[in-house]
Amino acid sequence: MPTTDQVQRYAETLLTPSCPMHRRYELLKAYFVECRSAKQVGQQFGCTPSTVETYVHQYRRSCDEGHPQQFFLENKPGPKGERKKGDIKEHVMRLRALGFSSTEIHTALFQHDFHISLSLVQQVLVEQGLRRLSPRTAEQREEVANRIRTGDLPGLSAPVPAVPEPGEVADARTIDLQPGRELASRVAGVFLFLPLLVQVGFHKITAAARMPGTAMIPTVSSLLSLLSLKLLDKERKSHIMHWSFDEGLGLFAGLNILPKTSAVTTYSYQLNDHANALLAQWVRPAYPILCPEGAASFVLDFHPVPHRGQGSNLENNYVPAKGEAVRSVNTCWARAVEGPMLCWTNADITHDDKPTMPIRFLDFWEDVTGTQPTWLYLDSRCTNLATLRQIADRGVNFITLRKRGPQLVDSLRTLPASRWETITLDTPQRRRQKLACLDEEVFLRTYGGPMRQIAVRGSRQNPTLYVTNDRRASAREIIRRYIERNGIEDDIGVNVNFLHSDCLSSSISLSVNIDVVMTVIANGCYRWLGRQFRGYQKAHPKELFHSFVETAGKIRIGDDDICVAFERRSHNPLIQQAALDASPIHVPWMGGKRLRFAFA
Repeated sequence: MPTTDQVQRYAETLLTPSCPMHRRYELLKAYFVECRSAKQVGQQFGCTPSTVETYVHQYRRSCDEGHPQQFFLENKPGPKGERKKGDIKEHVMRLRALGFSSTEIHTALFQHDFHISLSLVQQVLVEQGLRRLSPRTAEQREEVANRIRTGDLPGLSAPVPAVPEPGEVADARTIDLQPGRELASRVAGVFLFLPLLVQVGFHKITAAARMPGTAMIPTVSSLLSLLSLKLLDKERKSHIMHWSFDEGLGLFAGLNILPKTSAVTTYSYQLNDHANALLAQWVRPAYPILCPEGAASFVLDFHPVPHRGQGSNLENNYVPAKGEAVRSVNTCWARAVEGPMLCWTNADITHDDKPTMPIRFLDFWEDVTGTQPTWLYLDSRCTNLATLRQIADRGVNFITLRKRGPQLVDSLRTLPASRWETITLDTPQRRRQKLACLDEEVFLRTYGGPMRQIAVRGSRQNPTLYVTNDRRASAREIIRRYIERNGIEDDIGVNVNFLHSDCLSSSISLSVNIDVVMTVIANGCYRWLGRQFRGYQKAHPKELFHSFVETAGKIRIGDDDICVAFERRSHNPLIQQAALDASPIHVPWMGGKRLRFAFA
């Protein structure tokens, strides 16, 4: 039992306020409970009567408002903060990315003085939306155990691996065109294409084709971003991330920076229904520029694009480079003979659709130009006799090869030598080649009438059979025209290779349509650029890219112009001589400012 003195000391501790809130409590208790006056209470607690009345007034008001003043705080047991979750969250996420289970993460953190529970690790993983690990192989489990034993833990005992720095978000509304600003670009040569794009009215083309767009990335900017990948020798949309910090390329597209991969990929999938409209709107203004003398003869060629993934529902098509039929998207291209311009393309082709491609091209060309071609040179695989009948009925001359059946070959071999005529063919590679030909008229039931057939014997074991509906041109002329087609076919392959249409952008045929249309536009850009420089009229896109487009420089923004200053290169005199900016070039998607070129 405590003594009387101890009890007295304990009581004095309770009656003597040690903090402001305790003091106020005792003061109000003496006033309201003991009914003492403000003067008496003030004398006891060492304050003035007015101070006592102020405390009394505040207390009465709090009671009248329904929430009486609180003098004592409840002591809540347990942690006062978020424990240690904030300290370990980053480590937990990094270790899980390396394939650590929750138990292994807990062990690794404990070794580095993070004294936490396993449940806290699991709680962090659940909050971040991470499920349990998929079953791991013995090698994977051993690799994790090795890391724990050796202490090779990024962020704990080893440095955190460096990651690429993300670029800005593409937004046309934030583009800075203030005078005095200077931008750098590794490929300032891409601005050499702007005179053509302005001349054809690229911004009007996109509007006429009713292409979708947003306030952040307008239609013309989205398409120029896709086009830049073709012009810069990039085969995948993901490679646009290589230019995340090139503000000069962003300006080329009318943006602060080029969009990210997800943006251009998502956008390209929205363009399936607009691909043919975009192609037609491009060919109308580009055709008189790229083919100023017109074009009457065209080559149609198929180019299968192999699919290198798995689980594809694509059809098998013969790929010459592989020497076998593989799953692929079949694309068809039309190129003018008189001018090296790709005029038409289609990627939504099945085996049943192949014979209809010539008719689709004729319909397209008549819709765009109002005329029909004079000549059409066809691969025997892309047509049949019924389609050839339709082509002839339209008044279009065609040349193609006829399939050689065993009976047909045997019948030609039995013909006497007097039936064959010797002709001399002049070709660039085979000068004055002598051939034996048989020019006759044959009747093919499926064709529905007579057809001219020219059988040619040369270095091959079996004769080659040319068929045509033209009866005025000589046999030599027919053969020469078709041989010329082979060179054009090679040119189509070179362009398709450089512009990376042979790198399948999707296993869905319709989704490849916009990719091949951008190839046609990029081909037109390079053909136009080659014609501007002396000696480069027949240069392939790859040569033009390395000689002119792949030129670094600085872009200086002025009051009413944009000056592209190229770094010193051996080909700069050719650009200067071409004087591409001699006529005023006002770029609508760059604030209407005039484009100029300068040289170091």
